Amino acid sequence: MPPTAAVADAPPLSAGAGAYSRATHPRLVVVASVGCVALLLLLAIVLRNDGHFAYTLDAAYTHLALSEQIAQGHYGINPDEPASPSSSILYPFLLAALAPLPLGQFAPLLICLMATVAAALLGYGVIREAGIEIERLSDAQLALLTIAVTLAFNLVGLAFAGLEHSLHVTFTLASLLGLLRFIRRGEADWWWLASIALMPLLRFEAVAALAADMFVLIAFGKWRHALVVGLVGASGVAAFMFFLHWLGLPWLPSSVLSRSEVASTGVGMGSNGLLALPHAVYRTLRSNLVAYGGTLITLMMLVSAWGLARDMGQPNPPGRGRGQGQGQGWGRAAAVGFFVVIALAQLLGGSLGSFSRYEIYVLALGGCAIVVAWQPEVNAALRKADWPGCLATSFALVFLFSGYLFRTLDATAGSGNVYDQQYQLSRFVTGYWQQPYATNHPGRVNWRNPHYMLDYSGLASEEARRNLADPTGAPVDWVEQLARRHEIALAMLYDVAGPAAPASWSPVARLRLRGRVITAVGSTITFYATQPESIPDIMSALQRFAPSLPRGAEFDLQWAAQGHLHDAAVRHQAPQPGMSGVL
Repeated sequence: MPPTAAVADAPPLSAGAGAYSRATHPRLVVVASVGCVALLLLLAIVLRNDGHFAYTLDAAYTHLALSEQIAQGHYGINPDEPASPSSSILYPFLLAALAPLPLGQFAPLLICLMATVAAALLGYGVIREAGIEIERLSDAQLALLTIAVTLAFNLVGLAFAGLEHSLHVTFTLASLLGLLRFIRRGEADWWWLASIALMPLLRFEAVAALAADMFVLIAFGKWRHALVVGLVGASGVAAFMFFLHWLGLPWLPSSVLSRSEVASTGVGMGSNGLLALPHAVYRTLRSNLVAYGGTLITLMMLVSAWGLARDMGQPNPPGRGRGQGQGQGWGRAAAVGFFVVIALAQLLGGSLGSFSRYEIYVLALGGCAIVVAWQPEVNAALRKADWPGCLATSFALVFLFSGYLFRTLDATAGSGNVYDQQYQLSRFVTGYWQQPYATNHPGRVNWRNPHYMLDYSGLASEEARRNLADPTGAPVDWVEQLARRHEIALAMLYDVAGPAAPASWSPVARLRLRGRVITAVGSTITFYATQPESIPDIMSALQRFAPSLPRGAEFDLQWAAQGHLHDAAVRHQAPQPGMSGVL
């Protein structure tokens, strides 16, 4: 049984250490460094979008729309139509709690930036708890390394997505810090136990972290603690699943079922067969391992395990004082094991797509685990820290994780995609069309929109999700049937996303992005009239709206080239002089 007695703190820095400049206010330096990166990115986004703010992913607005419905006692996007578009249990309710405050669309940004700063401080806490002599760096050196880590792991860029992933990073690092403190002191901090129990309510894949922490608690004889956090976490998830079932929805949210093959296969295992789930896990693992993030996660697991295994069996490994080796050894083993369990869970059942937001918590945890595992070598480097070494380390971090650096740099263009496309759709529907509409991707278009939205993606419409999930059992004309039932005259569909528009619908115009596609589903959205008699109304609204488009978007008229359109409708909406077919 591992020891539970408290272990002495790491020895202080040598009083005669005049060869280096200590960090005078390290936590303040960490916060200021992260804040500077966030401020620069915010300014870049606002300047890019003509003074408007937009998240890099439009999913944040779906959370906001759901939270507003929750505040009114309904769970879904459209009133009186249950739906589960959020992958997080807790996050929409947290946004709903902030609804009375005049924050508008900035509520998610406030939460995510606070979570990012907290995550940076928790990472610093993990380093100090592991006995890393970080104070040997000067304030300027610490600031440079903090900025390098922030960019390498896309921590600030993740915050500007406005989703629960920044909180996931924070709670994951809180769990690691609490774990190290527990092993060193033998006492479980209340905030550690709370973070363990709440993590599955933030993200379903955090069940792996809950299981790992429970195992540690049991190994150290804390059966009651393990039972309590396990019951709280599991009962919260179970209660939400039963809530969805009571609403007539699947046991898991639509977003989880649509993005995780393992989850969707597991829910339908009774009809898919016993071998369907292992096959889904294999396909997911194979896909993740060849992805950029999967390769990095695998490399980090190997490096952290190597750091743990290189001196196994040594009673007092080099770099540790007498009396520290055993306690620190257990802490190192726990940190690496915690990371490996969570990394494997993400690779086996999770996703690494959608603008690299799902795996950031794994990368942040892996970075901390590597530092903990290689503590003697890290301290040896810090004892002779100089500017060439600091610059080389920062460059190596940014270069190795350059893909995530570019995610941060692309955040401005990603926000521009949302502003030029989804925000313009929202303006058109609320200010010009002002009637029910259909789309195949919710987002900014459905937030604070009083008009009914028929969502063909299935996130906001359970009937559409079922038809998409079972195309062989769905009516051939289910797309058209739903439009007629909800009296939809206008459908705005991404060309690259399903379902396909029925042949009876008339393409009227196309909204096209001028710049690169970063986070948008596609570069073009086609406007369809579901019946010929609605063409004049759609064209009238488009002509009034088109002059207000930003420079990043344009309308192409499609209706004039369609021979099957009514001549009367074409004559009624002939282009104005000088428009040349482009609105």
